[in-house]
Amino acid sequence: MAKVVANVDDDVKRRASALYEEMGLSLSSAVNMFLKQSIRDGGMPFTPSVGKAHMDAVGRVAGANTTAKTMPRNPETGRIVLPSEWDDPEDDVYDNL
Repeated sequence: MAKVVANVDDDVKRRASALYEEMGLSLSSAVNMFLKQSIRDGGMPFTPSVGKAHMDAVGRVAGANTTAKTMPRNPETGRIVLPSEWDDPEDDVYDNL
């Protein structure tokens, strides 16, 4: 099995680990599920949005998010187009798209 290394904020890791532990999953299992679903969907398995949401102690949405904006999609592929400011200049993931 391959190993994936990712830089994640300490608080994000702690909150996500607590959330998945509550669901009976390890963080590693949750990431593996995310990657497998991404492959099945041919892209991100959810629609990223930008908006305010109230989170509880483990990072779950505590109420309805009525201020979220959906991300635009490429009209040819239907895939989500992420904002350029989200690109990490230390990698070349988006450089050849």
